[in-house]
Amino acid sequence: MKQILTGIIFIVGLLSFMSCEREFVYRGGEEGLTFSLDTVMFDTIFTSIGSTTQNFKVYNPYNEDLIISKISLAGGDNSGFRINVNGYSESDIDDIRIASKDSLFVFVEVTIDPVGSDKPFVVADSIVFQTSERIQSVKLVAYGQDIVLMRQEWLDTQHLTKDKPYLIYDFVVVDSSQTVTIDPGARLYFYKDASLLVLGTLEVKGTKEEPVLFASHRLEDWYYDKPGQWGYIHLLPGSGPSTFNNAIIRNGLMGILADSVGTEEVPIEIHNTKLEHISTFGLLAQTSALNVSNSVFGNCGNNSVALTVGGSYDFSHCTMATTNYIFGRSGPSIFLNNYYFDTNDNAQIVKLSKANFNNCIVFGTMANELSFDFKYKDEDIPRADANFKFDHCLVRLSDAFDTSDTDYFINIIKDENPSFVNDQEYNYQLDTLSVAKDVGKRTIAEQFPFDILNFNRLDDNGPDLGAYERQEEKK
Repeated sequence: MKQILTGIIFIVGLLSFMSCEREFVYRGGEEGLTFSLDTVMFDTIFTSIGSTTQNFKVYNPYNEDLIISKISLAGGDNSGFRINVNGYSESDIDDIRIASKDSLFVFVEVTIDPVGSDKPFVVADSIVFQTSERIQSVKLVAYGQDIVLMRQEWLDTQHLTKDKPYLIYDFVVVDSSQTVTIDPGARLYFYKDASLLVLGTLEVKGTKEEPVLFASHRLEDWYYDKPGQWGYIHLLPGSGPSTFNNAIIRNGLMGILADSVGTEEVPIEIHNTKLEHISTFGLLAQTSALNVSNSVFGNCGNNSVALTVGGSYDFSHCTMATTNYIFGRSGPSIFLNNYYFDTNDNAQIVKLSKANFNNCIVFGTMANELSFDFKYKDEDIPRADANFKFDHCLVRLSDAFDTSDTDYFINIIKDENPSFVNDQEYNYQLDTLSVAKDVGKRTIAEQFPFDILNFNRLDDNGPDLGAYERQEEKK
């Protein structure tokens, strides 16, 4: 009986072993393998910096299990590309198995060596798949770009040019009493958490044709509108009268942090600038003086514009709009405040001498896109401590929000959709039927006769609100 039981256990074990081990002997026919892609494309990759990982699928189209004899990089060990198949990351992999009608993933990365060129260049290779009947390949293409690497650098007076992009790690500092000028077309890319700190003076001199770009170092399309990929531009206390003209600032934790900078006579100047896809504040200013025009503050997770601890501010023909933020918002488009708490937890009032918003659009997903937090030394004369005005503006506000006091609100369009061309694609130009068309205050527009795209505001029935002047097709 014991011998019979032992025999049964042996047979069951043998059958179990045979059922777990499949025979992979077929090495493919003339049809060959099929692939989800014929070319793996990488967007521009900075030299010496690795790419994100791309992938594609390899399919076994046959009714039999298949062994691929070899998967290899045509460039071999000298290739800048790297592949991973079933956990193997060699440049040459033998005998890869795929079950009938099944598939496997191939993962691809690339690192590109510098070539000493200012211009982008192409790096190419291919992955070769060999079966008994056919040799097939999938192309690999990447665009490389040499960079100027900056890490924890203190900058003296100099120009940053458009010749090569700048890649910033950790931080760079514009040193005290120094002026850094950023020329038209320059591109500054920031690694995770990196920031630009200004103790001296920053002059951003972009043009409509060649704006200056501040953005994340990830250039793949998926990262374009993702906030929080780097730090911010910080204008530190005591820094000089910085200016921003035709700049694009996107993907940061913040856009610009202005901390006790500028004066009413010599304010910080921000014109024709876009601050977009920001995880917290597009512009956070405290006890500062700023003059801002023809600018867009879009897609911010907290306030598009937060003016805190008093100061002096003028905004003309600006668009503040957050209608497609990918995470939850935590604040309205505009926040105004005039105090702080000292170390003894006592409120210290700092006068908001002015916060003027002229011919602006303030719109978003909240019922009220304005928020105020003021304290007064004398409740009977509030304007002595908090002086603000919205003049000829479209502002999203609920019916309960009182805009009847003409000391603060003049010609306000409440809770109307401005009808952007396509705010889901971050195009905040006005549609032809927009209620914001032709209703701006002309005396304001005369000070800013050209919009952010350099179109004239003064040659139709009236100036439009916001940064963009609607251009109708000529018949």
